Amino acid sequence: MRSGDSQLTDNPRQIKGHILFLGVVLVAINSYWALMGSEVWHSTQLTIASLFFNAVFTLLVLVLINLPLKRFAPRLALSQADLLTLYTMVVMVTTISGHTMMGYLLPVIEHAFWYASPENEWEQLFGTHVPDWIAIKDKEALRGFFQGESNLYTPTNLIPWIQPVVAWSLFVIALWLVLLSLTVFLRKQWTENEKLSYPIVQLPIAMTTDPVAFFTNRWMWIGFGIVAVLDLINGLHYITPTVPYLNIKNQTLFQFSANPWRAMGPFRISFYPFVIGLMFFTPLDLSFSCWFFYLFGRMLRIMGAAVGLQTVYPFEQSVGAWVALGMIPIWMGRKFYLQVIRRIVGLPGQVTDDDEPMRYRTAASLGMLGLTFLVFFCQQAGMTWWAIGLFFAIYFPMVIAITRSRAEIGPPVHTLIYVDPGRTMVTTLGTRRLGIPNLTILTYLYPLNRCFRANPMPSELEALRIAERTNIGYRQVLTGVILTIVFGIFFTFWVYIHMMYDLGVNSKARGWIRTMGWEFFNRLQNWLVHPREPNVGELIGIGGGFGFTVFLMVMKIRFLWWPFHPGGYVLTTGGGLGREWFAVFLSWLAKFIILRVGGVKLYRQAVPFFLGLILGDYTLGCIWSIVGIVFQMPTYGVWH
Repeated sequence: MRSGDSQLTDNPRQIKGHILFLGVVLVAINSYWALMGSEVWHSTQLTIASLFFNAVFTLLVLVLINLPLKRFAPRLALSQADLLTLYTMVVMVTTISGHTMMGYLLPVIEHAFWYASPENEWEQLFGTHVPDWIAIKDKEALRGFFQGESNLYTPTNLIPWIQPVVAWSLFVIALWLVLLSLTVFLRKQWTENEKLSYPIVQLPIAMTTDPVAFFTNRWMWIGFGIVAVLDLINGLHYITPTVPYLNIKNQTLFQFSANPWRAMGPFRISFYPFVIGLMFFTPLDLSFSCWFFYLFGRMLRIMGAAVGLQTVYPFEQSVGAWVALGMIPIWMGRKFYLQVIRRIVGLPGQVTDDDEPMRYRTAASLGMLGLTFLVFFCQQAGMTWWAIGLFFAIYFPMVIAITRSRAEIGPPVHTLIYVDPGRTMVTTLGTRRLGIPNLTILTYLYPLNRCFRANPMPSELEALRIAERTNIGYRQVLTGVILTIVFGIFFTFWVYIHMMYDLGVNSKARGWIRTMGWEFFNRLQNWLVHPREPNVGELIGIGGGFGFTVFLMVMKIRFLWWPFHPGGYVLTTGGGLGREWFAVFLSWLAKFIILRVGGVKLYRQAVPFFLGLILGDYTLGCIWSIVGIVFQMPTYGVWH
């Protein structure tokens, strides 16, 4: 029997308690790892990339341990279903524990009132609009958190944390479950009807389907070895500068000093191996669009400067583009979704949910319950009803768009910095119309949408795709996902707070947890001290991004020869794919040549090599991160 065939003996309806218990243990370990690796020692950023570093490495360790077990103790061995259930649980806790979520959320809870002073007037400006149950206002309770060498478990320190931790934990649980319900509605249309490619799941599936074949493939080891040598040398250089450094990241080729060419900014190239590997699984037209629209954006800036424009509003374009990309697939699949609605309300229709992860009516109930809580939370915090509605009307299309891009393109990263609902609402309405209470709570929601890198919805959909492709059974995967969400948020809060009282944010933390609060509250202070009116140019930028995305999609649908996909434009607007564009180009070029020279046969032969590029980069990146934690020192980061 092939090594991956053990999955066939699994009952798809079975929930294995011992696997879920092992998953909880791995959830705890990875939560601690995300904290120490990213926020304390700030080495390889485990959660910035779409495919999480720590999740792949954890799976690698499990598979390597499992190989001898399958031979010498088969009763103790894990099936593919077990391995991938554990993998999805680690992925889900990483959406919570990574620096782009918890590393942002904690600063918003503790930063404002610790740093409030007569000079910045934060307490006078917005302090009275912050409820006690979403933030800590007691400076004495925060002293140990910032200075370290303290103990969380004293009444002075512990009690002030209880309300904010419980409130935000419930908010995160509700939001993650609402997004999970959305994935249930989208799954069949995107997976079965449109047959999207899901590039992000290729590596974990390949590692577990036939591990023996995977780890004995010569081309996989060639790809792995090339990258491992590069990362090993650069890692040793970081520790011992006498070792030569092989600079493959973020090199500036040139930068013009004369107008209008200087508007393009520095022209950089990077050879991120894992980016080359990931984008190899993206359809050619999509990967072409990604690097083309990056260059297109640079040329657009030059053209704007040539006609006297100070800016072409790239971030505003990005807002409109992302919202459009989230709305377009819903419109394209409207017939299916109308049938889903009929199913939910009990009317006869052509769509069944017998083979879905959960019944559509159950998913709708879960989503409505969660959404009701989110609205209640925001209203009790001080937001007006209309502001709450507008916030989520912008937020959900963006999240759907990110999920769509992950399922269709599999970008190595999706960065939406300065492309968030709060900033968009200020752009369109101005600060006076929103008012201080709304602006304040929008700031407290900002950590959940500051860059969308570790947003849970793409990972939830990919978990369902993994279950569908490998015959795991949705029941065990869903149980693992929900268990991870509930346990993971409380555990992550605890481990972060516990360790910060020991280490101190201002003493030993080197990550975003130390600085992100300044971005949040300086922005709020600027809104309040310097009120903004709606900006016509920014509104045109939003409309232009929206309209251009719709135009690209219409052309793509109507004309088979049209080479430009809107996903490429959306991913490269604003600050997206800036560092990675050249690696995307190299991946596209390699795939283009391989398909032209050897067709599908040569492509399949090349797949292990590109999987090896990913695995090599991820393995060394995680090893250096672990070395940093063990020896308590910063180490080389293969990413960022």
